[in-house]
Amino acid sequence: MAEGSMPGAAKHESSWDSAFYRFAEGIRSLSRGAINYKILYALVGTNGRYVNHSNALVRKRTAAAFSRLIHSSRYADDLRESYHRDDEVFSYAASELVEELRRTSEQDDAAIMDALLGTLMDGVQQGLLNEQLSGRMDVSRIRLRRELGALSAWCHAAKVGGEIPLEELVAAIFHLLAFGRLDERFARTLFDATPAEGAEDDVLANEPEFDRVGDACLIRVRDDRSAPLDGIWRVRADEPFTIGRYTDCDAIEADPLVSRLHCRIYCDDGTWYVEDTHSCHGTRVLRGDSAASSTVVFDSEQSESPVFKLAFGDRIELAGRVMYWFRSLAMRGAHQ
Repeated sequence: MAEGSMPGAAKHESSWDSAFYRFAEGIRSLSRGAINYKILYALVGTNGRYVNHSNALVRKRTAAAFSRLIHSSRYADDLRESYHRDDEVFSYAASELVEELRRTSEQDDAAIMDALLGTLMDGVQQGLLNEQLSGRMDVSRIRLRRELGALSAWCHAAKVGGEIPLEELVAAIFHLLAFGRLDERFARTLFDATPAEGAEDDVLANEPEFDRVGDACLIRVRDDRSAPLDGIWRVRADEPFTIGRYTDCDAIEADPLVSRLHCRIYCDDGTWYVEDTHSCHGTRVLRGDSAASSTVVFDSEQSESPVFKLAFGDRIELAGRVMYWFRSLAMRGAHQ
């Protein structure tokens, strides 16, 4: 059975409205019809070489097969095969496609990027969700929303900085079509950026439900005490908050010693807990009036239980390298 399929999956009414089809339609429109789905598929699919076969019958049968292929999630198998044979294939294809778009669209790079982002957010995203409803198992709605939001923000930030990363954007889309997610190496770079130092009050003040009773927050604390704030997240009492390297997590770490899903923080009947989720290098909780005088009150590698009751002001340490300060939203004041 092909990766990403599910036996016995019921056909969804949008099962023939795939992400590749929507992307191809966006490219066709942007290129004024010069780049159709067959040309696009020839750049990345293992069977693309048959598109311009010298035998007319082969070309005809290939066109019919591609029409069925791109309207379902089966195209992903072909794209994955291409990638496994050469993991640079999406980069090569992106360079070729960008050159063609520059030649055919008669728009500058900034306009092309805006059009690609529009197709990505409105077309590719919905197409992948359609495929998920039809049984494609490698698509996560939460992860998709998080990664696309980060990718879009990264592109706009680069644009403001005077750079238009068209090739990187297109290569990311190809990987997304094939695997239902961004390349993890690339995704980590997108999530490195966190709120700037001193942003705590602005972040919390802009929350629409700041006074909600029972909610908490996490502040990522740097080792460099001259710049203690390295990110801040609201932690809601009605849903678990996860930390790890995986982009499904609420707080995403790039440190290789942090596990993909390292730990989670949750509230049960008004009491807050941290749970180490089978991490490789452990979770510790430090308690004290200041970082210098804190003592270890929980170490998942030494404890019989992976769960520990938290108190506001505790510091949560991941793999002995990454530190988060657990606070109540009401505890606004100077950084410790």
